[in-house]
Amino acid sequence: MNTERFEQLKGSVIEAGRIMRGEQKPSREFRFEVVDSPGPSEERWAICMDSDDHQLIIPRKLYVVRFGETGVWVRDENGEMTVCDVDDFLPVEFEQEVRERLAEAA
Repeated sequence: MNTERFEQLKGSVIEAGRIMRGEQKPSREFRFEVVDSPGPSEERWAICMDSDDHQLIIPRKLYVVRFGETGVWVRDENGEMTVCDVDDFLPVEFEQEVRERLAEAA
């Protein structure tokens, strides 16, 4: 990690500490609604909560997934489809504007 990135990270950690202690308000907020698991084969956005292989499926990363009866189908970091435990993903619902921006980026 170069010095510039380290200083940015350090600043973020210091800011987070101030926010957590109530000394400072966050400069931005990210809101999302947690939803129940959708029906089988419906494509949804979900946040990875845990993974057996953190290089292939990254925790706290947003993925497009398909929930099935036996697990969650997700494209890993190598671009291959894999099945993960349903408890490893938290389905989320976003406002229309956010969904449109995510669709453009995907």
